[in-house]
Amino acid sequence: MNVRMLKMAVAGIALSISSFANAVLVLQVDLSVENSITISATSGTSLATVSGSDFTGFLLTDFFDSSFEVLGGTYLTSGNLSSANNTSNGIPLIYSHLADTGLNIWTFTDDPSMTFTAGELAFSGQGNWAVTSAMYVSALNGAQSGNVYAPADSIDDIGGAGLIGTWAVVGAEEVPAPSTPAILGLALMGLALRRLKK
Repeated sequence: MNVRMLKMAVAGIALSISSFANAVLVLQVDLSVENSITISATSGTSLATVSGSDFTGFLLTDFFDSSFEVLGGTYLTSGNLSSANNTSNGIPLIYSHLADTGLNIWTFTDDPSMTFTAGELAFSGQGNWAVTSAMYVSALNGAQSGNVYAPADSIDDIGGAGLIGTWAVVGAEEVPAPSTPAILGLALMGLALRRLKK
């Protein structure tokens, strides 16, 4: 009987570790307002320590579907989205490359360089951009989640960039994933109940 309890404990710990190993959600995207993209920081911490020019910025991979159009940097409505280690200049811009479905956010600080520190808050603030209807539909039909890399302005840059975390579209239909402590707690509760039955 002790061997089975040990196996259950190991399985619970393995589930906890695999859940913990998943990238942290650092940016939430709201597409609930037509022709508008709002991106907000979460309390997620950076997975990497990196720095670079905010002229290059950071990339949200797979943001658009294949019908996307090239997006310039003139659509800012309002915002103070920035890497948490930097002060926002209040004018973050968005951009997409012709051959890349990612969304690049750049020129968001007047600091000499943007910085992310592993284990520390990745982003702060939020930004809102007015976009064309074609761009909005392309975002709606995009992947709904992906990785965030910095410094990177296109998929071509991610080989030399750091994985900061993940982004995801928020919506009412979203079901949050259980946290690591919740999974571990359920495993331990199962062990305790099993022991009481014996």
